[in-house]
Amino acid sequence: MHLSQEELARKMGTARGTVVNLESGRTKIITDSVLRFCEATGVTILDVVAACYPGESGSLLREDTQYKELLKHTVDEYEARLSAKMREIREKDEKYAILQETVRAQRKLIDFYEQPSDKKA
Repeated sequence: MHLSQEELARKMGTARGTVVNLESGRTKIITDSVLRFCEATGVTILDVVAACYPGESGSLLREDTQYKELLKHTVDEYEARLSAKMREIREKDEKYAILQETVRAQRKLIDFYEQPSDKKA
């Protein structure tokens, strides 16, 4: 976000050291306990945050929906590109097989014409 640690700390209403600890991983934003809770109950982290900050849950859900839509769009785009590449590979494989058969036929012709004339008959 192009913020210095001091700027971020000021926006968060905390000390610069807190930001340093978050960035370095010494302080975890989401604790292992919350992750284990989510895993055990099937609740998402978004649900936990929404429950802790009910006034913000609408914007969190909108962001989650926007993220899911963006993710779906990205996946669809990559699947389309992958499908196109797979078609391209199949076409090249077919051309390669034709070229191999052409080379085999040419080798047979070369072998035939390189044989002495008495063996050709």
